[in-house]
Amino acid sequence: MLALFIALIFSVGLVLLAEWRAEPRAAAPKAAPAPDLPRITGFSPGDVIELAIDGPLPRPEDLVIEQIGTDAQVSLDGTPTLIIEATQVQSLAVGAIRFRPA
Repeated sequence: MLALFIALIFSVGLVLLAEWRAEPRAAAPKAAPAPDLPRITGFSPGDVIELAIDGPLPRPEDLVIEQIGTDAQVSLDGTPTLIIEATQVQSLAVGAIRFRPA
């Protein structure tokens, strides 16, 4: 009976300890992109980036732009393709990136 009482007190103590612990920390920001990706520097709102693509041109929905630190990362079909340095994603207009056949 004493062992059961000790086990109960121990389990209540663990539950209280878990409840009083600090909130989990926010997820760490995304790691810096791979250094071997092509980088564009000096991009300004209103500029246009034209990419030459081998094969069929990608559809607009295949293009994803994510914020990575202070840079914008352009991905095609889920593959990181290009880094636009010191650019906020919100500042990129819809037609800022164009494609042409190579």
